[in-house]
Amino acid sequence: MAQVASENSTNVRMSILPIVRFAFRALGELAPEAAQKGAARLFFTPFGRAPRIPRVAGLVAQSMILPFEGEGRIHAFGWGTGPVVLLVHGWEGDAAQLSGFVAPLVAEGYRVVAFDMPAHGGSRHGLAPRTNVVQMDAAIHCVIDAVGPIHAVVAHSLGGAASVLALSGGAGGAGGSGETRKIDARKVVLLAPVAEPSHFVRRAAAVVGLPRELRPGMLRHVRAQLGIDDLEALDVRRLAPSMSGELLVMHDPEDDDVPWEHGRGIAEAWPGGRLERAFGLGHAGMLRDRESIARAVAFIDGAPLWRGLL
Repeated sequence: MAQVASENSTNVRMSILPIVRFAFRALGELAPEAAQKGAARLFFTPFGRAPRIPRVAGLVAQSMILPFEGEGRIHAFGWGTGPVVLLVHGWEGDAAQLSGFVAPLVAEGYRVVAFDMPAHGGSRHGLAPRTNVVQMDAAIHCVIDAVGPIHAVVAHSLGGAASVLALSGGAGGAGGSGETRKIDARKVVLLAPVAEPSHFVRRAAAVVGLPRELRPGMLRHVRAQLGIDDLEALDVRRLAPSMSGELLVMHDPEDDDVPWEHGRGIAEAWPGGRLERAFGLGHAGMLRDRESIARAVAFIDGAPLWRGLL
């Protein structure tokens, strides 16, 4: 189901892309400042997906609605009992994408918690249709405040960047003016993680057809929205050296969405970080691949990684 939903979203997006490119080229000539601001707003707007409840055979999810930033709500789900493992989805994903990790982790004696990020899935109530990595970091803090200390985190794509930001102390610890509040996790699994947010700002500007000379202005609006002067302060490779938990990065060297160098750079910068090549799985295949899931569970459980292959 997750794959079908993702493919449908991609098809719709590709069908309207020529119109978006024409609009930004025209707006860039007529009203450059409006084009820059509009491109930044679009960058922070995830493509819509109907809310879904994660389905796990033989297990019933405990549904949680958590207050978030005034009138907002975060929709979270929990299974099992024991030390908490937090599952964190990426951009335009949802909690259901990581449902394949639930049963194996519960079987090993963990409580598993997944949630929909702000402006995603069931967490749209009371929130703007836009979000960003700093707000995603705040959502992680919100969920952990509700469920208690975590033993491990499994995070995909931009959810990986948000998770490391939370582990490091949040936006305040990455150059912002917000609260600094570190999160402890003994094990961290990052699946095709994003390292450098500015890379995707530049790529998004190119995709929507924003004229090259206007892209610095888009970056200015992005920084203003994030409340951070230097986007490089959010680079996970800068935050990684201060991390204390054990790290496993799994990344396909031919990932078309997040470059392999992002995952490799994070693993190399993280003390004792482990990097594994997930050949042939693309950007999201690990979320469904039984072998990848088994290896992640074995790592979290402290068992030899080969155990998951038996």
